[in-house]
Amino acid sequence: MLEDYAKARKLGLKQVERDISEGRYPYPPALDDILKNQGYQGEVPVGLAEVDLSLIAGTKTRGRQNMFSSSFLPIAEPGSEFAMKWSDLIDSQREEGLRDPIVVFEYLQRFYVQEGNKRVSVSRYLGMPTILASITRVTPMPSDEKALRLYHEFTRFYRVCPVYGIIANEEGFYARLAALLDQDLDHPWPEDVVRDLRAVFGIFSASFRARGGEKLDLAIGNAFATYLTIFGFEHVRSLPPAKVDEEVGRIWGEFVVTQGEGARAYLEDPAHGHTAPLPKLKNIAKTTVLAKPFRVAFVYDRNPLSSGWIALHERGRKKLEMRLGATVSTVAYTDRSSDAAFDQAIDEAMGFGADLVITCAPTQMRQVTRAAAEHPGPAWLNCSVSLSHSVVRGFYGRMYEAKFLLGALAASLAEHHRVGYVAESPVFSTVAEINAFAIGAAMVDPYVKVHLKWFSAKGRNWRRELREEGVHIVSGRDYANPLAPKESWGLYRADDDGTETHLADPVWKWGRYYEMLVRSIRNDTWKKEGTRTQGHSINYWWGMSAGVLDVSISDAVPNGQRTLVDVLRQSVLSGRVHPFTGRLVAQGSDVVQGDDAGRLTSEQIVRMRWLNENVIGRLPDQGELDRDGLVEVEVAGVIPVDPTKVLLKGTSR
Repeated sequence: MLEDYAKARKLGLKQVERDISEGRYPYPPALDDILKNQGYQGEVPVGLAEVDLSLIAGTKTRGRQNMFSSSFLPIAEPGSEFAMKWSDLIDSQREEGLRDPIVVFEYLQRFYVQEGNKRVSVSRYLGMPTILASITRVTPMPSDEKALRLYHEFTRFYRVCPVYGIIANEEGFYARLAALLDQDLDHPWPEDVVRDLRAVFGIFSASFRARGGEKLDLAIGNAFATYLTIFGFEHVRSLPPAKVDEEVGRIWGEFVVTQGEGARAYLEDPAHGHTAPLPKLKNIAKTTVLAKPFRVAFVYDRNPLSSGWIALHERGRKKLEMRLGATVSTVAYTDRSSDAAFDQAIDEAMGFGADLVITCAPTQMRQVTRAAAEHPGPAWLNCSVSLSHSVVRGFYGRMYEAKFLLGALAASLAEHHRVGYVAESPVFSTVAEINAFAIGAAMVDPYVKVHLKWFSAKGRNWRRELREEGVHIVSGRDYANPLAPKESWGLYRADDDGTETHLADPVWKWGRYYEMLVRSIRNDTWKKEGTRTQGHSINYWWGMSAGVLDVSISDAVPNGQRTLVDVLRQSVLSGRVHPFTGRLVAQGSDVVQGDDAGRLTSEQIVRMRWLNENVIGRLPDQGELDRDGLVEVEVAGVIPVDPTKVLLKGTSR
């Protein structure tokens, strides 16, 4: 109809005017012009496929490109032959649909039309999501640019799963997508998996765009991977469009906080509202005591009888009950690492009437994010830092402060300028703790070297290695191992005869941490923080000044060294001394910052990837890590991993 043409042309002219005013080329670009400057290796027939109309970027040749706006809306005069043909085509499409495929050339996952420009224009005007196309791939010239590396990853993906449109902007994306579907990039995927992936992505894409996803600084492939990570492919592959759209709406905040580089807020000190004391139990009227207490559910992936980390949190849970008495009620669910066990715990926690649900491992973040999307009532916490999530807040401690003190103590007790440090896995904040220890040691002994080892390095005997390297003062695991109660932990001395003497250890005060978090929810500080940091993921990252961390010194440590630690502690608390202020030099004499520089940002500290100049050792490679280390690094690591090597099982519901 000519009436449709007039409406489409009006939109097209507005698009041209807007493009010109903003300095953009107002017509569809021609692939021939692009290739004239960049060159190409050859052409490869791909065959027939449904093409997402949003991926059609231009025309193959200049031809009639000035008949269209940049978005393929018509702009030719209403009385022209072009206008008549366009009007006839839209009538035909409404009556019979499009019968013949268009002909396109694909270059770097974008399509350029050789035959069928008007069909694309009509389909765009009618809001059609896809169009059938005969595709020829234009192979780009070799290059080490990121865009080309990403494209080569895509072509590898396409060989095993011929689906267009799942576009990402980060390397390793397609390997991660494959792992989410229990597939790899080396073997063709089952037909039903390819079919269902194409269908789910089409539904997700329509919902994402309808909600304004194109306005976010987030590639649609990355958004889709977030959706699959939270809900699982097996759960979503058979959902109707309305249910997918509902779930996309529930987790929309996740897309907002992960766009761009990720918007993360680090709250380094409790807000003033947190510190307002709750009424003491003896002063609370009986009516208050009998009222519904604040209910907190702890969901542990492991058992406190076998995990020292979970044992610390379990003691914190009991401390919380002791400190707040009848005003709080808690429950703990142990050994909930699998999806089925975790979901059962969440169902029970909802029956318990939980106001707050706490999980204590970064590897639980996917599970708790899904649970939070499905149960929006309670507050949700995960013991992690720098993982960008909207419905779940992270909490951790500035452990690097305690390690800074322990590093100074270690150097003051060491012989031959050597101390040892054994780290768990190369995840967020761990490298900062290593470096703070090394910087603290160097403050006491400028010649000291910190010999770095890793608990998660498979096939390595770090005890033997440190002994052979002449290291006697060692910073080991931060807490006791219930399965090996005689194993030394914290800072200790290892003598040549095998004797090990405990010297000091970092102290987590989880009971106090939990009390302040509960208090923040009860006095609405939690809500105010969410409003103040809207669009950011929230990370509680409290330290010694909040009273949630400290160091404990053994009586075996001489008085002079005890005084040294106390002086440094007061300097850290007052802010006069900070390990990451001023001149910082990495291994290889690479200067991180100069003498007059201020403190590194929270983000720079948490996501640190460099090692201080006096550290002897390196970050491990993926192949050197054991199974537990790989899983932790895949979630929150500072080194790259191939997710297909980390079996992401349990993602199905």
